[in-house]
Amino acid sequence: MLTLDEIESGLFVTHKNTGLRYSVVEAEEGEVLLSPEQDGLQDLTVPLDLFRAEFVATDRFRSPGARRSTGGRGRKRTPAPGGGVPAPMPAGPKSKGKIKKMVRDRGFGFIRGDDGKEVFFHRSGLNAGEYDVLNEGDIVEYIVQEGPRGARAEHVRHATAESATA
Repeated sequence: MLTLDEIESGLFVTHKNTGLRYSVVEAEEGEVLLSPEQDGLQDLTVPLDLFRAEFVATDRFRSPGARRSTGGRGRKRTPAPGGGVPAPMPAGPKSKGKIKKMVRDRGFGFIRGDDGKEVFFHRSGLNAGEYDVLNEGDIVEYIVQEGPRGARAEHVRHATAESATA
């Protein structure tokens, strides 16, 4: 858990469940303002206690080539519903396929899509607990996202009965 002394502007943090990365813009009056690294998401205001429980520090300082927040204090603050951290649904084409390989000790695997393409997935791109119930050979649905290292499956779930037969 982060201590109050560690929470400072410019600190990079990652949400434990979603794997989304943010930078701390400011921390004051029992709240922390976060700026997402992923384009298309808004700044997020999180209560301090929730922030300390749900986020882990990933980097102390920005590297020279790191993307800087374009809005800072002027960007719209959007509190999370109910004070929690939102888990946005990834945008991209929805696909079906079969889990080809699981590398449990490292937290990732590969899916061979119905289109024949193989795509990587990581436990950080799944809801909590979903990764542990997946097995090689399972039929799954997922959303393809383009990441810095190529295509990646996010929001991987067992295919429902009607989608498996469709």
